Amino acid sequence: MTRPPRGEEEGAIHHAVPQGNGRRRIVEDDRDRRAYMARFQRVGRELGWFESAGCLMDTHHHTVVETTEPNLGLGMQRVQGGHSRWLNARHGREGQVFRHRFWSKRVLDEAWFFRACIYVVVNPVAAGLCGHPADWQWSSYAATAFGNPDAFEPGEERLLTIFGVAPGEARRRYIEVVDEAAELVRARRIADGHAAWRALADLETHVWLPREQVSG
Repeated sequence: MTRPPRGEEEGAIHHAVPQGNGRRRIVEDDRDRRAYMARFQRVGRELGWFESAGCLMDTHHHTVVETTEPNLGLGMQRVQGGHSRWLNARHGREGQVFRHRFWSKRVLDEAWFFRACIYVVVNPVAAGLCGHPADWQWSSYAATAFGNPDAFEPGEERLLTIFGVAPGEARRRYIEVVDEAAELVRARRIADGHAAWRALADLETHVWLPREQVSG
């Protein structure tokens, strides 16, 4: 079967999810998590990526990332290949850690971008790992919510300007919206990512301010 193209091009935004082979774990402990995140961030810097949201789970990793060049596949190959070798060496294993082809979707509209960025950080809540994204240290939530009130960091502006023009105002509104999303997940007793994604559609109508496109 022919695989669909990923739509890679300069300035494209992707929601990408590398997943463990056979739904197995890609990290076993905090040392593995730190190693994976350090590798992902290093590859992102080298390739000129800007991440708007990210969350590392035990069996997969969510990222919403803008690529300044058409290099998403190249970068993910480096991340997955390097982490697989490191993880197998550390734990005395052999075999494929990740599924051969990571999941990804090109983000073309503001509504999808908004929902993806919120969904990514509430994913641990839906999985029952914590009660609020602030309690899960392996995501971008804390950096986005509690970052510099006077300036946007690289990769933040596209997301945060949905919530406000000034950085401090935008971060406060972002916190409020994530609080709403986490409460929605808890109140509806949502226990899986697909249900969480569908539920977050309810937030779109009163939060995001649509633009025609988020990428070319």
